[in-house]
Amino acid sequence: MKFVDAAIRLIVDGGCVYSLHKTATRDFILKNASRKKGIECECIAELTWDLPATYRHHRKASLDIAVDLIRYTKSP
Repeated sequence: MKFVDAAIRLIVDGGCVYSLHKTATRDFILKNASRKKGIECECIAELTWDLPATYRHHRKASLDIAVDLIRYTKSP
């Protein structure tokens, strides 16, 4: 979350930033962002991320991961 926190600090008034997170962590992400003053957070899309095998010991050629596209908006 430090990376997201850093991005949120850089948002100008009326601006926004987007991030991808595993769907399983949605509640944690939204709860954490709701604690930040002047920041609105919402899940705007549920997507499937095709994660290819990157190491020889991976048995599957790829794996589909459920992810959320989260938008953080700073109120003017």
